[in-house]
Amino acid sequence: MPVKNNSTCEQLLSLIGQQLVYQQQQCEIIELLDGCELVLQVLENESSIQATQYGEGHRTVPVTYILPIFDGEGTLHPDLIAAGFSDLIS
Repeated sequence: MPVKNNSTCEQLLSLIGQQLVYQQQQCEIIELLDGCELVLQVLENESSIQATQYGEGHRTVPVTYILPIFDGEGTLHPDLIAAGFSDLIS
């Protein structure tokens, strides 16, 4: 379902904490960035090594994804449609 960009990003704040499946992984929406991008955190026991400012990896952190909400035409980004995001906003 294409959704036009007439929804403000502030309205999307209510989606924080919702879960969806992205790339066959259960994820939770943990943040909405200023550029109308969603930050998804993988809920499964996967982690990645976070590098320090010197490029040395010392600690593991949950895997996250940053996805744009809208494409260049103002409709929902195809990756979010595939993840079932349109079901959350309808």
